[in-house]
Amino acid sequence: MSFALKRCELRVTFGAVAFAAVCIVAGETQTLLLVVLSLAVHETAHAIAAKNLGLSVGRITVYPFGAVMQLFGMPEKGEWTVAAAGPLASLTFAALLRLSALFLPQGERMERLIGINLSIAAVNLLPAFPLDGGRIFRDLLRRCVRERTARTLLLSFTALIALGMTGAGVYLTIKGIPAWTLFAIPPFLVVSAFREWRMPDAGIVSRVMERRSALRTGTAEKAQLVVLPDHASVGQALSALSGTRYTILRVLGENGFCELDEGRILDAAARYGTQTPLKSVISRLTDGK
Repeated sequence: MSFALKRCELRVTFGAVAFAAVCIVAGETQTLLLVVLSLAVHETAHAIAAKNLGLSVGRITVYPFGAVMQLFGMPEKGEWTVAAAGPLASLTFAALLRLSALFLPQGERMERLIGINLSIAAVNLLPAFPLDGGRIFRDLLRRCVRERTARTLLLSFTALIALGMTGAGVYLTIKGIPAWTLFAIPPFLVVSAFREWRMPDAGIVSRVMERRSALRTGTAEKAQLVVLPDHASVGQALSALSGTRYTILRVLGENGFCELDEGRILDAAARYGTQTPLKSVISRLTDGK
């Protein structure tokens, strides 16, 4: 389920809708509103940090346990700043609510709101992708090891954390304590980390940007044509780019073909994600979306 906002796309997954429905049916509407409020504080902090770095929000995807924000033009050395802003905001909000006890009576509702914000901060600080802690961890790894090694280590840590969450969920279930989130989050983490691991190295994108600059100055040569079917993904298109020559991508479909330059491919990766079929990208470009 997608909604077009003023400057970005809001995508609500089926799981998030189901979670909201279960909360309402179970009489936990108040808890649902407290979670939405807490996530709004968390994501707003990300958006403010991104704006301060000159970035723009392309898409916000809402899951049952949180949201993932896709940014345009993420600077290589600024990712940790945007990632850290969310947990910091959640911790600050919880601390302010606790300090308000000096002036206001603290009821059960306030305690639950504080607990929700602390939980959001704690989970997001785990070094697992695509959580905020995983993004910070990835940024630190990139400073110490090669890009591919950093992604492999990130995938390994994510798998270990997912395994730990699943084990904790099993233990709590045996003890009679419901902990469905500990079963729902691990698959999401592993799949996201694996997709990140499959992404082309940042070096490819860097070389493409350099050649785009060379094209503007007339020093680059268009020397390669790559043909892919329209059911291929944006990630496959990125992988087909040459490391030394400018590439034009010819996408074949039922109604003929369409050509995309490297700029279009990079923009598609940023806006729609690497798993999006090229057919869908071309359709959106035609519609002006």
